[in-house]
Amino acid sequence: MPEIAVFAGPTVPAAVIRDRLPGRDVVVLPPAGQGDVAALVAAARPRVIAIIDGAYERIPAVWHKEILWAMSEGVAVAGAASMGALRAAELAPYGMTGVGEIYEAIVSGVLTDDDEVAVAHLDAEEGYRPVNEAMVSIRATLRAAVADGVIPDGEAADLVAAAKELHYPDRRWPSLLAGRAGPLRDWLPAGRRDVKLADALTLLDLLAADGVRPAERDWHFERTSQWRAVRPAGRTALPPAVTEAVLDGLRAEGSYDELERAATLRLVAAATGARPHGDALTEWIALVSERVPAADLADLGPAGLAAFAADQACLVAATTEVAGDVPTAILDTLRVRGEYAARIAPKEKQ
Repeated sequence: MPEIAVFAGPTVPAAVIRDRLPGRDVVVLPPAGQGDVAALVAAARPRVIAIIDGAYERIPAVWHKEILWAMSEGVAVAGAASMGALRAAELAPYGMTGVGEIYEAIVSGVLTDDDEVAVAHLDAEEGYRPVNEAMVSIRATLRAAVADGVIPDGEAADLVAAAKELHYPDRRWPSLLAGRAGPLRDWLPAGRRDVKLADALTLLDLLAADGVRPAERDWHFERTSQWRAVRPAGRTALPPAVTEAVLDGLRAEGSYDELERAATLRLVAAATGARPHGDALTEWIALVSERVPAADLADLGPAGLAAFAADQACLVAATTEVAGDVPTAILDTLRVRGEYAARIAPKEKQ
């Protein structure tokens, strides 16, 4: 499994990412869409996930819930520059790390629109090359032009307003400067500011310095019905026909009901318990690997084994916590079955 996974595309090339993280086990993935972070954690469980670019418009954006789940599983998550900055600003209270000028502007309320970071781009075969200028970079470039004395404040404000009125794929310097003669055209492109790239490099430098840490959680991840419906299993499912054949065999043996109750308890514990991560998860993986026959774990894979071990940890913690209350719960179960009075009355007479 990789140490670091980076979702990126038009903001910063993969080669630059690898050069910025020398000697590190890093995988560069396409811009993050809905489900990509969850699938990555289930399949590979990297130590750190960095989100720079994300899907916008064409496919659903990366989901807040899957980032929260990744952090609840002990994966450190950071963002900057584009979709990463947006999600980091929204999830900073939960422990997602955000860096860079764009992130700070979103957190402070200076930037409020998602389209400030949006760019249209070519596909992977052409290096995700952007075909328009991000609004944040237009603003930064015009601020620099004013600071350099190239244009007055009023002209910069007019150009910002004109760019903001355009649909984001149409924000290009030739279009904005059409019909405008003067020093700004000569000052570009040398004076152009790419604030998204600068923020992405800031994040990569933070990764190189091991500056992104897992969230110190004071919150509990809610495994809602919607989440359970879409969450990745973290393991390869058996073909339905094989699963049904196994269940039919258990019914024929008369052991299905007992296993169903045990499985239900396991699911409840896994859904509500505090899941181990980091060193604690590593210890649980070692423990189940020692106690469970290797043949019974062979089809899980690394991510599936980690999920299985975490579920087992939750089950053990839950049963240990309520052990003292089991006798009372047994009596309540007798009430549910309508057997309580019949069993208690003879004992009270003794």
